[in-house]
Amino acid sequence: MIKRIILNIAAIVCLQQVVIAQNNNSPYSIYGIGDIEQSSFDRTSGMGHAGMALSSNRFLYNANPASLSGLDDKFFNFEMTARAKYINYSGDPITSSSGTSSDLQIKKMSLALKIKPKWGVSLGLLPFSSANYSFYSNKNIAGAGNVTVPAYYQGSGSINQFYLSNSYKLFKNFSIGLQSSYLFGQFNQTESIISSFVTDSGITTTRKNVISSFYFKPGFQFNTKLNSNVSVYFGGTATFKTSLDGVASLSVTDGGGTVPTPQNTIIENYKSTPFTLPSKYSGSIAAKVNEKYTFSVDYSFQNWNSQNVQGITYKLVNSSFIGAGIEIAKIQKFRDISIERHFWQAGVFRDNSYLQINGQQVSTYGITFGGGKNFLRSNLGLQINTELGVRGMTTGGMIQENYAQLNVILSYRDFWFVKVKRFD
Repeated sequence: MIKRIILNIAAIVCLQQVVIAQNNNSPYSIYGIGDIEQSSFDRTSGMGHAGMALSSNRFLYNANPASLSGLDDKFFNFEMTARAKYINYSGDPITSSSGTSSDLQIKKMSLALKIKPKWGVSLGLLPFSSANYSFYSNKNIAGAGNVTVPAYYQGSGSINQFYLSNSYKLFKNFSIGLQSSYLFGQFNQTESIISSFVTDSGITTTRKNVISSFYFKPGFQFNTKLNSNVSVYFGGTATFKTSLDGVASLSVTDGGGTVPTPQNTIIENYKSTPFTLPSKYSGSIAAKVNEKYTFSVDYSFQNWNSQNVQGITYKLVNSSFIGAGIEIAKIQKFRDISIERHFWQAGVFRDNSYLQINGQQVSTYGITFGGGKNFLRSNLGLQINTELGVRGMTTGGMIQENYAQLNVILSYRDFWFVKVKRFD
């Protein structure tokens, strides 16, 4: 059994290495810690990212650690999600040569184990935030009055989370969970100035910021029956204020040589101002009718106003998310047991980000739809969902992102250290 798990993990890692990624540009990711990922890349992705109150005996719900107690006993589960995304940009700052971008990436790898009848455990790797941008701008020269020179800015990086989640069913209809994550990553920004006013060979300034921290998210789930046909589900999570520890470095290159920088001034300034994640609270309510129709609504709120972070044209403001979705499942009876064969999903959502530019909050509106299938004579499961959305706006010199993305989720499960007789 251990050998089988190791082989599966090795196969997933190898597959991740052969996927070629051309990261999507996002002009808004220059601020803060970049674009914070709202998707859990799980079964909720086809329902407008709503489903924090739900659990499954076979599929993982990564948004709420309390859901793990709903998995089948004596099984382990693998899930891997790949995402392809295409973006079309519009707005006055966009040139014809930079109007689109696309990428293909492995976004999630997860393993879940049902160790005891009431105890589920999961570990995996998920994206937390990302930055990828490039643009031209004019830079003021200090001490030279109103003199400006052309500059090119390029940035990239990401924060990932390696998590370990535990879930325990305290009572028949009530479960609790805790996701313990280690956040880690690096952001790089390069500023290139090529102007005879500064130097004949140009100056390139490179800033690197390595970030790491622990991050905790407790959650709960509760369900009850209204009658023989209708069940209601409740769920919630919370994350608390967390400081991200950073180690920064800066280098300046003039032509072919590197100009040393006084470390007691530049690097210390970066260390003294770590980025802080404010508290976040999320809640969900869902209903199932005849175990066939599922309706779900999620809402979350994060208090960014408490950070008091702002610049000349931008400000960090409170963010919120609301999503709603529906799922229709086909249930088949097998030896008096109800088995879910496949399902179809649709949903809508609105994400108000933590970024406000020129007095306008950057928001995303989107629709989702998809489906999934359990292969009864196989250990495999498959989910495919599509998302169409619009982010930002073109007014006030801003940029609008019109995007389409496709998620493919492959799952595999088998018995966990148990010898049982298999039936075809």
